[in-house]
Amino acid sequence: MKTIIKYKIHFIIFLLTLGSLTYFSSCQEEEKPSQIVLLSFGPSGVNHGDEITFFGQNLDKVTSIVLRPNVEVPKSSFKSVSAERINIVVPEAAEAGTVILKTPQGDIESKTILNFNVPVVIESITAEAKPGTNITITGEKINWIEEITFPSDLTISKDDFVSRSLTEVVVTVPMEAQSGFLIFRLGGTTPLTFGSEEQLIVTLPTVTSVDPQSIRHTGTLTISGTNLDLITTVRFEGGTEVGKANFTSHSETEIKLAVPATAKTGALTLKQASPVELTTPTLTIILPAGTALSPTPAKPGIDEITITGTDLDLVAKLVLPGAGDVFAASFISQTATEIKLAVPASATQGAIDYVTVHGYAGPLGVVLRLPPTGSFPTLDYYIYRDGLQSGWSAWGGWGHVSQDFNNTENPANGTMAIKSVFNDAYGAIQIHNGGSPGIFSGYNYLVFYVLVVGQDSEIIVQIDNNADFYPPAFTKDKYHQIVVPLASLAGANNVTELRIKNNNTNAPTNNTIVFIDEIGLTIDEPQGLLPDLAVAIYDDQINDTHFGFGGGWGGTTTVPDSDENQRGGEVSIKATFAGGWGGAAQFGSWGKTPLSTAGMQYLSFSIFGGTGTDGRNIQLSIKPTTDGATSNVQVTIRAGKWTDYAIPLSELGNPSSIGELFFQDTDWSGTVFIDHIGLQ
Repeated sequence: MKTIIKYKIHFIIFLLTLGSLTYFSSCQEEEKPSQIVLLSFGPSGVNHGDEITFFGQNLDKVTSIVLRPNVEVPKSSFKSVSAERINIVVPEAAEAGTVILKTPQGDIESKTILNFNVPVVIESITAEAKPGTNITITGEKINWIEEITFPSDLTISKDDFVSRSLTEVVVTVPMEAQSGFLIFRLGGTTPLTFGSEEQLIVTLPTVTSVDPQSIRHTGTLTISGTNLDLITTVRFEGGTEVGKANFTSHSETEIKLAVPATAKTGALTLKQASPVELTTPTLTIILPAGTALSPTPAKPGIDEITITGTDLDLVAKLVLPGAGDVFAASFISQTATEIKLAVPASATQGAIDYVTVHGYAGPLGVVLRLPPTGSFPTLDYYIYRDGLQSGWSAWGGWGHVSQDFNNTENPANGTMAIKSVFNDAYGAIQIHNGGSPGIFSGYNYLVFYVLVVGQDSEIIVQIDNNADFYPPAFTKDKYHQIVVPLASLAGANNVTELRIKNNNTNAPTNNTIVFIDEIGLTIDEPQGLLPDLAVAIYDDQINDTHFGFGGGWGGTTTVPDSDENQRGGEVSIKATFAGGWGGAAQFGSWGKTPLSTAGMQYLSFSIFGGTGTDGRNIQLSIKPTTDGATSNVQVTIRAGKWTDYAIPLSELGNPSSIGELFFQDTDWSGTVFIDHIGLQ
C-alpha cells in the first residue's frame, strides 16, 4: 500500500511554491527564450467557477487550454495571459485529469492532474497491481465513489466493485489496463470527479529468454519470463500470429508453442489485453541456403548440377526458371549440404527458388546459368564461322594438340566451333591463309571467341613466328570475346599463318580443353557480346511481375519502347534529359514484391549516348524498397556507341532486393538509349 497526500492544500505554502517557480522560470527563459514550457499550475483542489493559474515560459504563445474530458478554453477566454502566466476560470463541464496546452510547438500535457475540492479523502491506493488482481483504496467517505476510471477510459461502476464501505473500496484491475492516473467519480446531487495524485503501476509481463534462438518451422519454441499468463497472442515476423488457444502450454513463467510454417527471421511481438506490447530479441528461422552451383554454365537437358549449401534437407521442391517445379522425389540425391539433379530441357537462365517441406517459399541464393546465347556482332571479314572461311585452311597444330574444326559440342554461335585439347603448355591451333599475305591490310582488329573448360586461363596470339600478343586472362567455362588491335600484333602486315596458343603453365600433360569460334577481322572496334542476364528488369519489355514503369521527372521525356536504337532485341528505352538532375526510366515495385537479388553479383545495363553526350556521366539509383534508402553509382557515356556496364551489387550496398531503380542526368541535357537491364 502507498500513502497518498490528502486533498487539502494550504494556500500560504502554495504562494511560496509559486514564488520559487517564478524565479526558476526567469532562469529558464534566459536559456531557451523561444521554447514554450509549462512549469506548474494550481491550486490543485478547486471548485467549478474558481480561477486557476498556469506558470511557465512563453505562455503568451499558447492558443488554448483543454481540460478533461474535452473542454477547450480558447485564448480569447483567458482571464489574463502573459509570457510567465495564464489565468482561466474552471468551466462547469470540466472533470479531474491532466491538462493540455495547445501551442504552435505542439501539445504540452501536464505531469500532474487538476483536482476538485470534494468531501472524500483518499489516504492510500495499492501502488502496483497485475491485471485481473484487486487494488484497495482507503480513506474517508469513499463510499461516495460511484465509478473508477482507469487509463484509456476503462470505467468500473460501483456495481462491479469487489467491495465498498465508508473507509475502503476494493476493485479488480481490468485486463486491458495500463499504468496511469485513476479518476474517481462521486455520486450526489452535484457529481464531482477527482484523480489520484500518483499513477497506478500496472504490472507488465517480461521475457527473460527465447529458446532456441535458431529454429526450424514447426519446431517447439519456449518463451520464459514473468507474468506471461497475461499474454494472449505471439506474433512472428511476417505477420503470422499464434493465439493462446494454440499454445502447447501456458503458465505465468513459460509459453511453449510451435513455430508457424510462414514465420520469418525477426523479433517476436507478445500481445496482451492491454495495448502495451513486448518485443523479444531476434529469432532466427533456419531455412535452406545455397552457396554454390556447378557446373556453371550448365546445359539444359544434358547436364546434372550439384547445389551445395546448408539445411538443404528442408527442400521439398526447387523452382527452376523456365522449367517450374522439380520435386525432391526427382532429385538424384539430397542431403543437408548437397542436392544433385538433372537440368530440365525447358530450363532457362535465372535464380532458383525453393519450397520447404513446411510449405515456406523463398530464393535459394544460387543462379542457374546457361551457355551464352547473346547476339554476336557482325565482323567485316571471317576466318572461321561454322567452319573455315575465305580460303583459310587448317594445319596440323603446333605442339601436342588435337584439333577438330567441325565440332558441334559447344559453339559460341551457330552450329560449330573449333575444339582443341592441349597437352603441353604452349601448343597452338594453326590456320593458313591460302597465299594472301596482305589480307589483314585495311582492318584494325582481330576478333575471336574462346572458352576454356574447367580452369581460368590465358591464351597467346601469334602471326607466323613473330612476337607474341597476350590478351587479358579470363574465367573458365564461359565464352569471352578477345579483341586484338592489329597495331599491337607483330607481323599483321604480312600474314601467312595465324596461331592461337594455350598459355596454361601446368604442363606438360594438362589436357586443357579449349573451344574457339567466330574468328574474323573488323575495321571498327567491335561491340562486345550481349551480356546474358540471369533476371531481366528490362529486355524488350518491363519485368511486370516486380515493377511498374514511370517516365521520370524534371522535364525528362521517356519512351519505353523506342525502335530507333537497340543493344539487342527490337526496342530500347529512349530518354531525353532536360538537365537539372532530371530522372528517367523509373522502375518501381509499387504494390508489387521487390525483385530479390539472392545469388546475384551484378546489376547490368547498356547505354548508347546521343549527340553531345560523350564523356557525360549518368547516375543510376536503386532502393531496396520503394521507401528505402537510395544507393547511387555514376557511369560515363560514350556517344555513338553502346557501352555495357556491370555494377557489383557490393558498390550499391549489397541490397537484398530492388524495389525502385531509375536513371538521372548529372545536370546536362541530351538523349540516351537504355537497354538490357537486369541482374547477373
